[in-house]
Amino acid sequence: MSSASQKSEMQNARRISRNSDEYRALRGTQNSGTRSNREARNGRTSGGSRYADKATQVRNPSGNGRRPTRRKRRRRNKQPLLIVFLLVLIVCLAAGIVLIHSRKRQAEQAQAESKVQELQSTVDLSMLVSPYAILLDGESGSVLASKKGDEKIFPASMVKMMTVLTAIRSISNLDATTTMSADFYDELYAQDASRAGFEPGEEAKIRDLLYGALLPSGAECCMQLAIEAAGSEDAFVELMNQNALDMGLTQTHFTNATGLHNEDQYSTPHEIGEILRTALQNKTFYQVFTTHSYTVQPTSVHPDGFTFWSSLFKNITDDSVNGGKIMGGKTGYTDEAGHCLASMAEINGKEYILVTAGWAQTDDTQYHISDAFRAYNQIAPTE
Repeated sequence: MSSASQKSEMQNARRISRNSDEYRALRGTQNSGTRSNREARNGRTSGGSRYADKATQVRNPSGNGRRPTRRKRRRRNKQPLLIVFLLVLIVCLAAGIVLIHSRKRQAEQAQAESKVQELQSTVDLSMLVSPYAILLDGESGSVLASKKGDEKIFPASMVKMMTVLTAIRSISNLDATTTMSADFYDELYAQDASRAGFEPGEEAKIRDLLYGALLPSGAECCMQLAIEAAGSEDAFVELMNQNALDMGLTQTHFTNATGLHNEDQYSTPHEIGEILRTALQNKTFYQVFTTHSYTVQPTSVHPDGFTFWSSLFKNITDDSVNGGKIMGGKTGYTDEAGHCLASMAEINGKEYILVTAGWAQTDDTQYHISDAFRAYNQIAPTE
């Protein structure tokens, strides 16, 4: 072999040897890096025991381990589900409560309707002396019994129930003081109208006038209430008629606030009963209507004050009826109207309204009140 050929072969051998050394070095570096990364991930350094750092957890920058972080995330993911569950539970509970109350109301309504039907078949007003009468359920207004209850009557002083209700609705301060006007007294004297006892020019609280109008049927109280509420009786009567229309009363018309007779002032026992039923829903009216007596505080005209009594209760010694008692009433009388009475009784926890009218004058002037006992005692007859 020539020297040139030998030289070329030696150079090739050295090149291959060098390349092999570089390859092995490169592989060693890569393997070393891979092992280092693997050991780092396993949480131990090269040469250490595989169990040396097994209990040591790698911390994230915040100092919390990875596993607790996942747990908190799971908790946060559960919160919306918990909220939805609570909302569904609340809705179900509310729906259940509404359903229970609804069924309770339905049961009470069915029971009330059953009682109405029972009374409609058992109560008989034909035995009453009064030619006109009607008995109403105080809550629903259902007619339980009637004796010409929808025929026209003259209401006499039963008008004063609408007078007092209209005054309560129209006067903002019932505890204000007013001075009794002298303008209407001569007319009241001329017509022999009933009075509570207030004199012209006397100061009186408006609340006292409410009691004076209903209990002793004081006409002067009605006139002063009309002036305080509307400025005049005529303007006040317009308010009374508007209230009647608002109640749906089509057979009632008022011409004055006192109940003094007028051919154009009329109603029916049924509509008078509706006036009373509506008025009793007003707390002030209810309190006045169910009072037996009332004392006015001293005034300059009456330094000792004075007391007036309900025209109903002063004429009866016992207000008891079967299962309850008569709570209040408004009497009325004119020659044209006869004796009238609108009353309310509470029997076995329920309210009932009775209106009687048209009973003519006789020696027994309290017979129309006796009619009330006859009617009410049929609601809960004794065994």
